[in-house]
Amino acid sequence: MIARDTTLARVLDDHPQLVEFLATYDPHFEKLRNRLLRRVMAPRVTVAEAARMAGVDAGALVAALRQAVGEPEAAPPPSPAVADEIGSPKPAALADIPAARHAHLDVRADIRSGDEPFAKIMSAVKTLAADQALELRTPFEPIPLYSMLAKRGFAHWAQARAADDWSVWFYRAGTDAERADSGAGEAAPTSARTVTIDVRELEPPQPMALVLERLDTLAEYEALEVIHSRRPVFLYPLLDERGFTHVTDEPAPGMVRIVIRRRAA
Repeated sequence: MIARDTTLARVLDDHPQLVEFLATYDPHFEKLRNRLLRRVMAPRVTVAEAARMAGVDAGALVAALRQAVGEPEAAPPPSPAVADEIGSPKPAALADIPAARHAHLDVRADIRSGDEPFAKIMSAVKTLAADQALELRTPFEPIPLYSMLAKRGFAHWAQARAADDWSVWFYRAGTDAERADSGAGEAAPTSARTVTIDVRELEPPQPMALVLERLDTLAEYEALEVIHSRRPVFLYPLLDERGFTHVTDEPAPGMVRIVIRRRAA
């Protein structure tokens, strides 16, 4: 049954016709007609989060989705206990970072043209100095990034400039020592043994399945080198969640190499 915490991916997998229903429900959801954007966002966005991104009532959206697929209505949910962060005052930790130490990345054009900006965003985050903040400009609130980057030690603050124009700042909110140590464990072991697998000839989702299966048996001193035909943007969040570091390069045209290691304790 569709609920507030059901992911859009689950909803649309079970009821593909809801793509068009959502697109007509609110103009914000027209983006879901973009298959690439849908594949990137849907697995990590719940119905409640999607409602927040669109500025519509979550309870009303759940009820409308249930009615559209013939599910029974549920009792009204209790009022959320967590206050909305949008419009909140700028956090002191962010205010302490001078504007000259702000990096800027605008991915609005990428998303509107159907390009995947995840690798570009993560590259900007990885090069961010401990005393810097990153201002990310997007056409919608990038809620899936919040939990992903929180695991890397980043807090966030969001402002809506317009319905389709958001600025979100990511910054390290810990102590100076914690900020200095935030990249610890990313260096490659000097004596690691590298295991290589080539997934270029496999059809999706076989490459991801093979990589995840091999990682289950990866020893602490081993590195897994994956030879791919493209950047596996859907794999990266799973690696982050499971405690792996990853470095991607393109040593030759049509060849992408991802080196994966367990994050040091």
